[in-house]
Amino acid sequence: MSLLIKNAKQIVAICANNEKFLASQQLSASFLVYQNVSLAVDRDGKITYLGQLDDLINQIPESEFDVVIDAFDKCVIPGLVDAHTHAVWAGDRVHEFAMKLKGASYMDIHKAGGGIGFTVNKTQEATEEELLELYLKRLNLMLKNGTTLVESKSGYGLETGTELKMLQVIEKAKSMQPIDISSTFCGAHSVPKGSNETEATMDVINNQIPAVVDCIKKGEMTVDNIDVFCEKGVFEN
Repeated sequence: MSLLIKNAKQIVAICANNEKFLASQQLSASFLVYQNVSLAVDRDGKITYLGQLDDLINQIPESEFDVVIDAFDKCVIPGLVDAHTHAVWAGDRVHEFAMKLKGASYMDIHKAGGGIGFTVNKTQEATEEELLELYLKRLNLMLKNGTTLVESKSGYGLETGTELKMLQVIEKAKSMQPIDISSTFCGAHSVPKGSNETEATMDVINNQIPAVVDCIKKGEMTVDNIDVFCEKGVFEN
């Protein structure tokens, strides 16, 4: 699909000198901002033109573009990358704000049965369809705020069935909306109630990861990363 974005008040470029990306101290440099320009993208997704609309139209008539967006008085920026999200879950923890306002720390809430443990219970109870509906709504909000690539974790299951359910939700969402998704298995997100760190670790290694690998081999899902929550009182060793 070819795209023309015309009449933009500003177009922001992160990399001004043909770099593939910027990192660390490079990001402190001022971004390159183009004023009152238009931009063309070919059917391979490559930006082929950035400049004055009249010059572009002399080369390619506007009618030849599949999509034309008039960005008059608007700013065009690169898509945002959200590299750490827990967007598949059920329930909410609004009640914990009162505890935080009274000075409770994250681990204080965790020890009191809130935090991850509370969300785990609600997520285990939810159906795959319910989780998918909630997840798609959250992705839509991210998209409206400029996110085009998101990393999404499991981790509110803490047992094989629910972890797989969350990963299946992430997999289904990849083809149902336009945001690119990098999937992460995070079975070691917390120690389940009634277990300890060693037992939880062995369950992840001996049960959860083999189940994930089996689903990948069957072509039921793709998983890009494995994550562990390394924190005092959770997975310390």
